[in-house]
Amino acid sequence: MIEMNQPTATEIAAADLSYIERLILYALRQWVADEERWPDVVLEFNRSCGPRAATRICEALQSTFRTLGLHARRQIRLHPLICCRVSPDELCLLNILAAHQSQSAFHGQAMINWLVSRNAAGALRSDIDLVARGLFEAGYMLDVRRAPEIHTPRLEQTTSSVH
Repeated sequence: MIEMNQPTATEIAAADLSYIERLILYALRQWVADEERWPDVVLEFNRSCGPRAATRICEALQSTFRTLGLHARRQIRLHPLICCRVSPDELCLLNILAAHQSQSAFHGQAMINWLVSRNAAGALRSDIDLVARGLFEAGYMLDVRRAPEIHTPRLEQTTSSVH
């Protein structure tokens, strides 16, 4: 996984996300930046979800991040820890969780297949399911989000008649 600093046209702002979505992104970025600070992440999930749910959610998140790091089809692009932007890969992870919560199995599986190789898809799906269920049981429902569209001028096709 790599950190990126340059914005791309398909990014959304972290301010557009719910608190729990920002916490999930923080967990991902913290795990990549400094795994020794993971107890801070667990503490924040404890505050948000309760100790029992937080333990299950955080263990499943760690396994999710490890699977992504080891089996990604390409380099996963992340922003630095305190950046206010959300990369397409970060958004994809949030959308996989949201798809699993809404039981959109085909949508979730398609995004998983986009991120990781076939032999890791089952493990990732399992971990994502644990996170999604844990968040739901703690009262958090995630929304599937779309990246902002790039508005480019459309070329108008003109018809001309020849006499």
